[in-house]
Amino acid sequence: MSSNICRSKGNFTYKNIEDLENDIKKLNLDIKISSNFELFKKKLVIDNHIIPNALATHPMEGGDSDEYGSPTELTYRKYEKIARGGAGLIWLEAVSVTKEGRSNDRQLWITEDNWKAFRKLNDLIKKSAKEEFGEAFQPKTIIQLNHSGRYCKANGERNPIIATHKKILDDKIGISQEHPIVTDEYLDSIILKFVEAARLSKKAGFDGIDIKACHGYLLSELLSAYNRDGKYGGSFENRTKLMLDIIEKIKEDKDCEDLLLSSRLNIYDAVPYPDGWGVSKTGGLDIDLEEPKKLIKLLAQKGVRLISITMGNPYFIPHINKPYDIGGYIPEEEVILSCNRLIKGIGEIQKSIPQVNIVGVGYSWFREFASYVGAGSLEKGLCRIVGFGRESIAYPEFARDILENGEMKSNKVCVSCSKCSEMKAKIGTCGCVVRDSKVYVPIYQDMKNREVNKSEQGCCS
Repeated sequence: MSSNICRSKGNFTYKNIEDLENDIKKLNLDIKISSNFELFKKKLVIDNHIIPNALATHPMEGGDSDEYGSPTELTYRKYEKIARGGAGLIWLEAVSVTKEGRSNDRQLWITEDNWKAFRKLNDLIKKSAKEEFGEAFQPKTIIQLNHSGRYCKANGERNPIIATHKKILDDKIGISQEHPIVTDEYLDSIILKFVEAARLSKKAGFDGIDIKACHGYLLSELLSAYNRDGKYGGSFENRTKLMLDIIEKIKEDKDCEDLLLSSRLNIYDAVPYPDGWGVSKTGGLDIDLEEPKKLIKLLAQKGVRLISITMGNPYFIPHINKPYDIGGYIPEEEVILSCNRLIKGIGEIQKSIPQVNIVGVGYSWFREFASYVGAGSLEKGLCRIVGFGRESIAYPEFARDILENGEMKSNKVCVSCSKCSEMKAKIGTCGCVVRDSKVYVPIYQDMKNREVNKSEQGCCS
């Protein structure tokens, strides 16, 4: 690393946009900068759906449902704040399609018994947005449907449902080689679960559904099930079969008519072949987008016109999908290089498959300069919508400030401290400890106190 590079590991030292631009040039990165914030005001038309601007809130799992999977006051509070923030696309967090498929006992789960609570949530989002920006403003809402696979938990304990053994990931969370592989029959049954959840999402008023296939969850894991036997493993056709079959069935279902079909999709796992997707088969961790591109083209043929692209596995190497410089471990690579990987890879997909509208990620770490990076991505055609995940819970009004004031405020932005991720990993429930301290500091502190008590009990036993 050149001594003239502004940033160093563990610190964010950019004082102005010129400092950031200098580093991008010195490092010869693919990150683009633009001050043309008018680009964010452009509407995006997908089939019968109009997304009113080019800013999105990305899914951030809050783990704040009740035991039956229904939204609670914390859930309603979070999405009301997001709705009043002005983003044109509100992409809700992971909602399980089965009880056993939940990532923890507080994950949202849509059922025949509680879909009206989700309708209340969607109605609140739409009503709040109109109250802030007028009757003509109608953000689109996407509900993310998921099965957590190897990261399932039940009654506070791990309950992994794995599509294939991956030693490097098994060892990380203590899955033995004797742990059973999920059967083809179970995977067959999942198709109807996704269809049922999509029907309920439509009844609840959501504009679209996301068939989630990222971050090592069940559908994501199947994409790299090279060593699995049966109809869902081995060949590319088999590994992508379940995801494509789910989308086909939803598209055919009359009760799902006019839903905006989308997916949050990994294009690179950062796990060596044969355990990783989008990774070179010749060894190492080089990116190989041949299969992800092939899948995205097939998704487009089936009517999926909106894809939020991501990378990595937050349970294994979290900085790949959430670049940060403060946390449980400090990544070996410069954070700006992690951001560049995301922005470059997503740009390659958007340019090579223009028939799909790609939502970009990798912006939150840039703090108050993120809007310049996002505008640069739009200007250079690296994505069609700029999405923010962590930023949306730290700074829910980011879109309003960009669109109305031409800036993101430094005293509001996410500082990439990783406390939200720490909470998600340890207790399921998470929010912004720094910017929403009144609500989440007590939850965070209670988590820490329990860790101390558990440690002291262990020492005394």
